[in-house]
Amino acid sequence: MRTCLNTVKAIAILLIVALLVSAPAVVQGQQNVLINMAPIDGIAITAGNILGYQVQSSGPGNVQVKGTIRYKNSDVNLSYSFNTSLRQGMNSFNLNFVHPTWTFSSAALRELFLTYNVLPGGTFEYCVEITPVNALKESSGNSFSECMYHRADDFFVINLIDPENKAKLHEFNPMLSWIANYSFSNQLTYRLRVAEIKQGQDAVNAVMRNQPMFDDRNLMQNSMVYPVYAKPLEANKPYAWTVDAYYKGILLGGSETWQFIIPTDTVPSKIPVTRSYIDVRLENGTSRYYIAGELKIKYVLDKLRKDVLTLELQNESKEAVSLTPKTLDAVYGDNRYVINLKDGSNLKHMNNYTLIVTTKSGEKFALPFKYINPDLAQ
Repeated sequence: MRTCLNTVKAIAILLIVALLVSAPAVVQGQQNVLINMAPIDGIAITAGNILGYQVQSSGPGNVQVKGTIRYKNSDVNLSYSFNTSLRQGMNSFNLNFVHPTWTFSSAALRELFLTYNVLPGGTFEYCVEITPVNALKESSGNSFSECMYHRADDFFVINLIDPENKAKLHEFNPMLSWIANYSFSNQLTYRLRVAEIKQGQDAVNAVMRNQPMFDDRNLMQNSMVYPVYAKPLEANKPYAWTVDAYYKGILLGGSETWQFIIPTDTVPSKIPVTRSYIDVRLENGTSRYYIAGELKIKYVLDKLRKDVLTLELQNESKEAVSLTPKTLDAVYGDNRYVINLKDGSNLKHMNNYTLIVTTKSGEKFALPFKYINPDLAQ
C-alpha cells in the first residue's frame, strides 16, 4: 500500500514539474500586442516619423515588425521590416536604434521618400504587422496588425499665382503661372489643365469631369501662355485651371483649382493666327485654330499609293458653305495643300467653321477653325 502511495506522489510531482517547465512557453504563446496608429494618423508621413506609432505588449519578447504603404488603384508601394525586442508595457521605435530593410516599387520612390522626405500624392493604406519570432510552431501565425488610411495631398506646396481666382481677363491667350514650394522644385515636371465650367458645376468638378480645353503633362517651367494650338477660349464662359506636380513620373500633389472668365466685350489685342501646316489626321477635331485668308493642311498617306480627298466646309450651324476646290489628289507619303479661303469661299470675319476631309475609303477628319479676314485683322 505504501509503495502505491509513493508511486502516486512521484507521478504528481513529475506532473507539477512538467507544468512549471512548460508555463513560460504557454505564456509566451499567448503574448498580446496592441498597435496604436493614432500618433501618426492625420499627419504627413515622412521617413522621420513613419515609425511614430506605439506598441503595447503584455510581456517581453523578440518580434519582427513589418510596415507596408500601398496606394489605392496604383502599383506605388513601399515596405520595411526589422527585428527588435519588446518590453512589457508601452513601446516606441527610433530609427537611431532600429535599422529597417526597405523595399520600394521604384527607384524614384526611394529617392523621393528617403532623400526628400516626401510621399506621393493620393490615398494609401498604411499597415503595421508584428510577429513574435520565437513563437511555438503551432502558434507561428499568431501575428498582430493594425492599419490606417491617409490622403497625401497638400494644396499649399503648389500655389497658383496668376491669374488670380475668379479673375476677369481681357485676352484670349492669358499667361498662367504657379510656384512649387519644394526644395527640389527644379527637378519637377508639371501638368496644366484648363476646362470649361458648365452649368451646375464648380471649378473642381469641371477639371475632374469635363474634357479639357488644354492638358499638357510634361511642362518643365512654372508658367505658360495659353497656346494658340489649344482649343480657343471663348468670351463669357467660365474656365477652371489647376496644376499637378510630378517627380520622375510620380504624382506629388496638386494645387487648388481656380477659375477665370473673359467678358463678352473683350477684343483680342493680337489675333493668334496659325500659319503652319495642320495635320488633319492627327488633329481631327482636337483643337480650333485661327485661320487668316488661307488654310494650310497636311495629309500623310501610308496605306495606299493614291487617294482622293473630298472637302466639305460647314458653318457653326453645320450648314454647307461653298468651297473651292472640292477635291484634292493624294499620293503615298506627305501631301501638303494651301486652300485660298479668301477668294475660294465667302466666309465671315471671326466666325467658326469646320473643314470636313473624307478619304476615298470613307475615313473622315474634322478641322474646326475661326476665320480671320486679313483685311479686317489688326
